Amino acid sequence: MSYKIKEIYTIQEALDNLATIVGLDLEAPPLIGLVKGKRIVTDKEEFGAGAVTWLSEEFDVLLEVMDVTYRTIHNHLIALSEHSDMNWDDQKAIKGIAAMMSLVGESGVIFDRYLAFRTGRKVISITERPEYQDLMYYYQHRFSKQMKSKQEEYDAPAEALVDVEAVKRDRDYELFYLRKEDGGVYYNTDIIRNLKTSIDFSIDSDTLEEDPLLKIRAMQDRDLQASAGQILSGCHDDIEDFYKLSKKLENHQWSSSLRMALIALFLAANPRNLIQNTIGKSCLQYYEDFHTFLRQTLRTVEYQRAIAYPPDSSDKASYALLHLTHSLCYWFFVRSGGVKQEVIGLVHRTMRKGEKEAALPKGESVWNQFIYDDEKFRTEMGHFPNGPLFKIFDLVRESKDEDKLIPFDPIGQQNLPVRLFDIRTRALHIHMIRLPSPTSQIMINKVDILEEFKGYLRFFSKKSKQKKHLLINFQDRTSWKEFARCKALDQLRSNAEFRKNFDVVTLPKSTDFYHQNYEYFSMDKAEEFFSSFIAQFDSPEECGFSFPSTLQKEQLSAFVKQVIPLIHQEFFSSSKKLTRKQREDFIEIFYQFFLLKCIDWFEPEVMSFTCKDALDTSAAAQATFFAFIQLFNSSFDQREELDFFRWLMYSSALLVRERPVDVERFNRALSALEVFDAQMGTRASDLIKRFGGLYAPTTLKTLVAQR
Repeated sequence: MSYKIKEIYTIQEALDNLATIVGLDLEAPPLIGLVKGKRIVTDKEEFGAGAVTWLSEEFDVLLEVMDVTYRTIHNHLIALSEHSDMNWDDQKAIKGIAAMMSLVGESGVIFDRYLAFRTGRKVISITERPEYQDLMYYYQHRFSKQMKSKQEEYDAPAEALVDVEAVKRDRDYELFYLRKEDGGVYYNTDIIRNLKTSIDFSIDSDTLEEDPLLKIRAMQDRDLQASAGQILSGCHDDIEDFYKLSKKLENHQWSSSLRMALIALFLAANPRNLIQNTIGKSCLQYYEDFHTFLRQTLRTVEYQRAIAYPPDSSDKASYALLHLTHSLCYWFFVRSGGVKQEVIGLVHRTMRKGEKEAALPKGESVWNQFIYDDEKFRTEMGHFPNGPLFKIFDLVRESKDEDKLIPFDPIGQQNLPVRLFDIRTRALHIHMIRLPSPTSQIMINKVDILEEFKGYLRFFSKKSKQKKHLLINFQDRTSWKEFARCKALDQLRSNAEFRKNFDVVTLPKSTDFYHQNYEYFSMDKAEEFFSSFIAQFDSPEECGFSFPSTLQKEQLSAFVKQVIPLIHQEFFSSSKKLTRKQREDFIEIFYQFFLLKCIDWFEPEVMSFTCKDALDTSAAAQATFFAFIQLFNSSFDQREELDFFRWLMYSSALLVRERPVDVERFNRALSALEVFDAQMGTRASDLIKRFGGLYAPTTLKTLVAQR
């Protein structure tokens, strides 16, 4: 392929421009300027007066600079490929090229969102311009085959956490907990020092009083006080049975641990122990004690013996202890909490405060309004960006002070499961719960399933062998960071004890195909895209998917081959070409229909969308699936529904990591829902009829989401 040489920069100048774009803070977008008409900058203080041309509305020149930046990298790749000394087996060179192209892909997404924010309107994507597309086409066809084997390696890099900006965006924070196979860490002291210097500790008193994050701990306290009451109510009969037998169980470790767990739970449920009512231990702290004693209970020798060698039916004491232990585990996971309206109120107040700075028009649709409100929310939250960083500093300090290894154990670190909403269809009544990965991990290659999660699954066998939990796993099986957790969940599913009560379906949301990157970037012919889509399910594990062995390949293949052309016809007008954005929307809409089919196939009592921490990928998926179900019933425009959608989307990241949900996950969810809504709003009954044949009778007609 020949390419006409035009104006170019040095490769370092081009990479500096991309690094500046990728480093833009989209929660509080800065001004952009140009030095000497070609270097993109954001820092006014770094340059002398008159050295920078600051842009306000003249963004055409910025687009031209980006064009030249991409053209420069294109020519650099040509020079590399034609250079006789290029060593395709050189690991360092291959990783350098992969990192550079990753920067290219990320810069396109961030640049588009920055420009949309600054102009207040939709603009032609930088990724649709010839220079960007020519670069990506050349890269995919010249480099992808040589680099493929290098990019798919599972081996972790020597140091994974070196990008300060990525850490500030709370990406891969779990690597601060995890150790390499040889016991080494994934970060060095330099990154900690750089993070400390990047924090602005000079907060004035007025700003401090307005900090929305100051309310979070009190909210968590009230939430867990309500949750403790819900658990006690759910376990009422088992608690009564336990206390009737308690005199017979003195000097019994299992019984003693359970008794301590119950005492902590009663104290957590007492409103006198709320933070606003006491200077002593709070409900939140007592709830932590309850969780600690529950874990201690599950580790006792007596409990482990009862699981390995089930007691005789005449042993009423052991059965009472088993029932109570497993009931506590069950309600720990399906509690419904008590501060939903408070969180929604906090989100609205934060949006109103951000509205003054992010002066945006009223949205033309529900989905536009969500985007504008999100910009307001991120603008205000941008004034308080240090929550995740303080958590990382606390972790590093705690691990040094106590000289111990702290596992990545999200549920054990106050990232607690909670019941979100219920789904009804046919005779099924399904609890949808928020569930971080129910695992504990110190080494990158070794993962343990939490004992309380096993206890929760054992509760189902008490009720009926047909009751089960369906875990939709969004972790990336093709990533060295997440493979071990995926494998541990699959092995739990294969365990004979849990096989009838637990299913895992892994759907990738981080692969090149899902993001339509690299070899898929220019795959705009619909037929070619569909062939690649179907191929993902022909070799599922190679592509990041995983399904229970009870799901026959013929069933899976038949559904995929039926639903893809139907989505194409009904939502994309059978177009012969699909842009990258349309393909991303297509994949997201397909996932919604597929998740609904999973309910048909597995008929769970409880269902969860699980990623490593259920903060971003899972939160966006839960909100999307809720809206998807709502759109089958009516228009999605009632205030209560919109607020509930916001709660699903924002609450987890806000309460656990004190930040907004990931902006890419948020925007992609809205984009797909807007496409889906455009057809459902006018043709709902017709579409229910067209798609209804893919499901069990009346599944779509009876589908309801209950808040």
